[in-house]
Amino acid sequence: MEIIRLLDKPEAIAQVAAWYHEEWGHMGPNRSHAELTHTLNQYLQLSGIPQLWLTLVNGLPVGAIQLRYQENPQYPADSVWLGGIYVSPSHRGQGIAKGLIAVAEEYALAFNADSLYLQTEAKNLGLYHSLGWRLVATLPYSDLTVSVMRKSLERESHDTRN
Repeated sequence: MEIIRLLDKPEAIAQVAAWYHEEWGHMGPNRSHAELTHTLNQYLQLSGIPQLWLTLVNGLPVGAIQLRYQENPQYPADSVWLGGIYVSPSHRGQGIAKGLIAVAEEYALAFNADSLYLQTEAKNLGLYHSLGWRLVATLPYSDLTVSVMRKSLERESHDTRN
């Protein structure tokens, strides 16, 4: 199992778009396979935000996560969000989401973010709580009610005294 950036495997865009369409396509008009494919091309950049990472097993994508700005318009434009966290059903329960989240958090820290947000359906709250995320709001979103969660990112302090 390895985690890479979408930039390193752009041919995976079609697979990720298919996952996202299947999982969240019902949530709005901009969720067609074609629109998602177009949007995912914005993640093909060397640095900065947005970014997207993939988990590969035997060279095939089995999971994805995005780091982007302002997923929810009720939050500041410069707020940093995790989104599009997806693991194929046959690979769930193997720690793939946790690994993807850790990579995105590490990148956000390197990008000087001091906190991250995400929005999720109730079925995923346990995972995020176990990783240090805290519920900050419950809001309507499309035809769902979503939980908005926040995690403070902490930099390791290094004592340089001898």
